[in-house]
Parts: sequence; structure tokens; C-alpha cells
Amino acid sequence: MAHLSDLCPLVRATLSRRGNAHYRIGLTTALVVLAASLQLGFAILDLREGKPGQQQTAIRSGLGWNDCSCGAVLRPKHTEEVADIVMALYRDLQVTQQKYLVRATSQGFISHNNLSCACTSLPADVRSVVLDMSAMNKVLEFNDDKETVTVQAGMTFEALERTLLEYDMSLPGVVVAPQLSSMTVGAAIMTSAHGSSLVGPAGIASFLQSAVLVDGTGDVRTLDHPGELLEGSLGLLGVVTEVTMYVQPKKKMAVRQIQSEDFDLVADLRDIIDNSEALSLDVTWNPTAGMYQARVWHETDPVSRGDARNVALQPPIDWLLQLPERVHRDQLDLMDREGHMCEVIGEMSHFPYFLHSPDQRPDETTPPDTAVGWLNHMASAGCSSGLTTTTERFLRSGVPTTGCLLESAKWTPYELAIHSQDFSAWLADARAVLRHARGCPPFVLNFRFVGESDAPMALSSGRQVVAIELSTLSSHMAAGSGLHLKFARLHEELLQMTLCKYGGRPHWAFATNRLLRGPCAVRDLYGASFDKFLAVRAEYDPSSIFMPPLFQDVVERRGPVYYPGCAIHLDCFCTADEHCGANHQCVSGYEFPEYKVCAPVIDKSKHEL
Repeated sequence: MAHLSDLCPLVRATLSRRGNAHYRIGLTTALVVLAASLQLGFAILDLREGKPGQQQTAIRSGLGWNDCSCGAVLRPKHTEEVADIVMALYRDLQVTQQKYLVRATSQGFISHNNLSCACTSLPADVRSVVLDMSAMNKVLEFNDDKETVTVQAGMTFEALERTLLEYDMSLPGVVVAPQLSSMTVGAAIMTSAHGSSLVGPAGIASFLQSAVLVDGTGDVRTLDHPGELLEGSLGLLGVVTEVTMYVQPKKKMAVRQIQSEDFDLVADLRDIIDNSEALSLDVTWNPTAGMYQARVWHETDPVSRGDARNVALQPPIDWLLQLPERVHRDQLDLMDREGHMCEVIGEMSHFPYFLHSPDQRPDETTPPDTAVGWLNHMASAGCSSGLTTTTERFLRSGVPTTGCLLESAKWTPYELAIHSQDFSAWLADARAVLRHARGCPPFVLNFRFVGESDAPMALSSGRQVVAIELSTLSSHMAAGSGLHLKFARLHEELLQMTLCKYGGRPHWAFATNRLLRGPCAVRDLYGASFDKFLAVRAEYDPSSIFMPPLFQDVVERRGPVYYPGCAIHLDCFCTADEHCGANHQCVSGYEFPEYKVCAPVIDKSKHEL
């Protein structure tokens, strides 16, 4: 890339910093030349004037959440390009006082709140710039001596795991990859995404040797052992462009799959943790059926036969073809007379979580309930093709184009992390709430175990946690029609109970706006570590160029903006009937009347939901 000093003949006294290089450039000319030199296709001056030209580009959501459609979406390929963009915007702010918000994200981003998008709820005097990191998806270096790999931050875990296996390597630890393999490395670090581990860290941030970050002035910083600084930092310190992480020789895992009644769920899990020598454990609980499935992870001999892959999101295609209509009909059936969801959840519980190739099934020495395969293929769930274009085609046709659950129904994960010592009490309260279901609620619960982190903004900062995921299954067809999630009142009571009574920290990616602006201030759930982080943030981003409005709301403990139907759009928990939309009312929770929830008006009948 050519230096700005080579490109710009008008040199004067504005100082620009880039690593060890120092240029004096004419700011106005430099902004225009910068756009041309990076082939961005627009002038940043136009952005300051609110004329982004042809840059109306959408970043597609990987979870069926709102796409991010902004005036300026730039697609850098290298750290230097990111630094040039941020530096130019920062210098323009200094000279003209024009404010900017810069957020880095990727196509198919894994999030369903406004932290990922730079163009949501912006004040009129702030211009948005989205950095689409999808092109920064390369492996830059393998270091065999140090057992490290350096990758660009826009690389997905699916691509990283595949590449590592080609080199007979795997990620460090046990299950540190996030649950969805389409999440990028940078996003996983920034949002404190995690796997599940009983013997060490459950997130990739703990295994970082170094990272390259572009701060709020455009400076490029190389950070040594940056996990404590970056985990859960949400891109508020800057744009992470490259990471170097430790890796290990590839591991083969034997995962025993236990399905049992849930009468003594806590005691059963404690027995597994204490007596099985398991390295990892994750659990799916179906309270309606009174059953749970536990996956117990052990390392096994690398020569053991088995090539199991995680297919949790890939049920049989013929079943998926029928799912959209079944889920939609269930959502319309408020009285649950037809029982569609009971059938759906029952069938899902019998689909395999892992699959082997026909010629690679484990031999007779392996118990029949055990899957064997490389860690790289078993840790995360993914789809057989990219989420972005296939989801778009499904929404147009109503027919899934590949065997992926995310395309056939709107699957929305909500995750909150509670102190592990509170899990037994939480489970008892959750049972009490769910006893009020008259039928099958369209959600299941997953539990993962995450060790304590020293990072101030990590989900497990200062404590061991059980990460509780309350995922919902609803209809794509109903999403835009103002139709409530079925049994929404139970789900809303569970969420508020977990957030407020148990101090559950919402996952930065798997929490809707109303949880982050919820009835209990998220900032207070982190204590003094939150203040510590804010002090560091001000050093890295002195002009708050990376600060989205939603996080500012968290800082200032702001509640939601109420409007008619805000609860349907997951922007609020109701305080008045109008927040719930047509044919619904705002009522007290069954077990916790201090929490207000939306219930259908027919809830007063003998068929109370």
C-alpha cells in the first residue's frame, strides 16, 4: 500500500501517527486521497456531509435478527487499511467536530442486539461507519516451535478448525470454541463467547499469546497476552485485526451421551463432575418432557476409530421441509390444542447430536452411546452452507435450501450466566415457573460450565458460572407480523428471574436489547470491574469513536424506550398493556409478581397458559 505522504502533494502541519511512521498531511486532502488509495469507493468527506453515495450495504444477520443496513460499509483486507480508516475519521473529528461511530462486524454476524451495528439508534449528529471484517479471514502464520497460529480476526471458527486439522492441530484446552461455528474469532473474543470446560478455561481469550489492535486514534498496538484486556470488551477499545493463539496437537474425543429423567438433575450432574473424570460437560434440559441429555467429554486414543461431527443444527432435510409450517401453526395455536410443539421438541430430542461416516463408526469396544471424533469437528455446531445467502433465499421461498435448523425456524438463543453455587436454587425456581405451562413451550434450555476469568468484562469475571441458554423456536413467517412468541409470559418471567434474582449476566451476543436495558442494571452485575474497564476504555478510545448507544445506555443504567408493541419487538419488558400489542395484556408473573410479562387476553380462561 502506498504511503499517504506519497499520495498527497499538499503537506502541512496535521500530525498523523501509524506505528513508527509519522506523516504530516493536509487533512482535507488526505481524507479524499485515503478513500481513493484504499479503493473504498466513496470520500470520507461525503460521509461527514451525510452523502455516502453508493455505500448503502447491508450486513446480514446469521440469526435472523435485524440486518445491519448502514450508510457506509467498508471492507478492509489488512490491518493497515483499518488503521487508515480510523485515523482519518479521528483526525476529521478533531478538526471539524464531526462525530463518528465505528463498529466492526462480519457478514452473518452472530448477535441479536444493537451492539453489533453502528447505525442503530444513532443521534442525528453522529455518522456511522461499519467495518465488514469478512475479507480479513486468512491464516497469517504457523509457528511450529511455539505451537501458535496467527489469524485475522474475521476468520470463522469453522474455517479455523478445518485449517488446524489439516496441520494436525486443534484449539487449546478442551471445548473452548463457541457453540456456533460461524462466529468469527474476533467476535468470540469481544463477546466472551465460550464452550464448556471442567478443567480449565472455556474461552479462546485465555489462550491468546498476542493481538494486534487499532485504537480510537488509528494507532496500531501489539498487545502481549491480551486475554484479560480483550475478553468481553465488545470492540470498545478498538478493532482487533489479528490474533496469535496457542494451539496443540489434534485431540480425539470420546463423548458419552446420557439421556435420563430429570428428577435429580443437579445430583446427577454433580456425580458426573465428581466421579467421571470428565474434561467437559454440556447439558440440554427439556423440562416439558421431564428429560435431560448430558454430553460427557473425555480424551481418547488418537488411533481410535471414529470421525464424529457435530450435527446439532442439521436435522434430516425432510423433517426440516415440514418444520416452518408446523412451527407457524403452533405459534397461532395459543390454546395449544393441537400439540405441534410437543411433537417437534420430542422429535428433536431423538435426532443425533453427532454423526459418523458409515465406514468410520466406532468399533465394538466403544459403548454404543459414545461418539468418537476429532475435537475440531465436535466442539461447535454449524450449517452445511453459509447462513447469509441461504437464509435470505428461505425467507423469500419459505423452503429451507440446506439441512439447517437456523433456516427453517427462527432460533433465538438467550444466555445468562449465574454463579455456579446458585444453580440448584435457580433450577427449583425455573421448575416452579414452568409448572404453569399448559402444553409445550417452544424453548429448551442448555447448560455450559465456565471457569472464573480475570477479565473485567468476561461473562465469568470473578466467579465460576453456569451459562444458561434459554433458546426459543418461533416462525420466520410470524416474525414480521407482530405475533408474540408462544408462552412468552413464561419465557419473560424466566429471563427476569435469572437476571434480577440470580444476578445472571447477559451474554454480550446472545441477549436482546431489553435484557441489556433490563429491569436490573447490567452494569451492577460486574461490580468494580466495570469501572475498571471504563477507565481503560477511555485510554484506548479517548473520543468514544467505538462507543455504541446501547452500551452507553448500559453505562448510564438507562431503561428501555417504551412504545406500543415494544415487548413484541424484544425492546422492553412491559409495564403497561400497550407495550404488549393487540390481544395481550401486561400482567404479573406467576411465581414472581414483581416481574411484569405479556399474556394473551384469553389467559383468563380455564385454559390459562
